[in-house]
Amino acid sequence: MRLSRICLRSASLASTLSKEFIERFEPRTEPPSAKPKHGHWHPGHMSKGLKRMQMMARVADCILEIHDARIPYTARNVVANSSYGDKPRILLLNKADLVDKHQIDVICKQISVRESIPVFPTKITVHRISELRNIIRDGISMAHAEQLTTRKPHYTMFVSGLPNVGKSSFVNVFRKDHDGDRNKLRVAPTPGVTRNIEEKVLVMQSPRVYMYDTPGVSLPQDSGNEMKLAACGCVPLHITGHVQTADYLLYWLNRKQAYEYCNKCGLAGPSNNIIEVLAYLARKRDYMVDGRPGLVPAANAFVNMFNKGELGRVILEDVG
Repeated sequence: MRLSRICLRSASLASTLSKEFIERFEPRTEPPSAKPKHGHWHPGHMSKGLKRMQMMARVADCILEIHDARIPYTARNVVANSSYGDKPRILLLNKADLVDKHQIDVICKQISVRESIPVFPTKITVHRISELRNIIRDGISMAHAEQLTTRKPHYTMFVSGLPNVGKSSFVNVFRKDHDGDRNKLRVAPTPGVTRNIEEKVLVMQSPRVYMYDTPGVSLPQDSGNEMKLAACGCVPLHITGHVQTADYLLYWLNRKQAYEYCNKCGLAGPSNNIIEVLAYLARKRDYMVDGRPGLVPAANAFVNMFNKGELGRVILEDVG
C-alpha cells in the first residue's frame, strides 16, 4: 500500500479501536526476516571484557546474572556463562514491571527448576536498597553459596549479562548508598555504555559482599536473536534496521493480542503492515519529511514506546 494512500485515510476511523477489525484480524503466523541489516554487533571492548571476565570469574564466589524479563529464555549469554563452570549463580529478571506478573512468576519457577538456580523478578530502578539486599541474601542462601563466606573475610559477586539490561543501575544503587553520586557508573538507555570491569562495590556487611560491574557482552556470532534483542534495547537499532525491528515487534504484539499500539498510532484496528502503522504514527507525531511520513523516526518512537511499557506488558517469547 502506498504511503500517500495510507496517510489520506480518515483520521476519524482511528479515534477508537474497532471491535469488528479485531474480530476479523488474522495476525501473521511467521515472523519477518530476522537477518541483521548491518552484521553482528560485538564491539572490541566486549571481546576484551569477556577475556578479563573469564579470568576474574575463576576467583569470584558467585555470579549474579541480570537479564531482561521480556526475553527470559533468549541469549542468556551462553558465551559468558560457559566460562563460569559450577560457580553458584543467581538470576535477576529485570524490568519485570513491563511483563504480566503471572507469566513472569511462572517463568521464574521454570528456569529455577530447569537450571537449579534462584531466580527473582526485579525492577531495579524502583526497588529500595533493603529489598535488593534481601534478594542478594536470599539468593546466596538458595544457591548454597553462603558456606563460602565462612572460609574467607569477604565474598565477591560478579555481575553478568547482556548490554542494557540494568547491570550498572543495580550496582549504582549500592554505590550511591556508600559514596553518594560521586562515583556512579554511567547509565544510558542504549547498549554498550559500560566498557570496562569497574572497581568492586560493597553490597552488604553481613555477610561482607563485594560486587563487580562488567560490560554487557553480546554473542560473538549470529545467534538469530538480534531482532528480539534490538527490540528490547540490547542491540543498537541500526544493526538490525529501524523499520525491520519495528516490524518484528509488531509481529509479536499482534501474536500476543496486545493492540495498545492501535490507539497510540491512531489506527482503527490492528494491522500486519508496518509501513501503515509507522505512517499513521508519523502523521500523529508530525514526523513528516517533504510531505511524506518519516518511517525511521516513527520506528524509533514505536520501539521506544514498547520499552517504556506503553504498548502492553508483552513477553517476546512463547511461554509454556
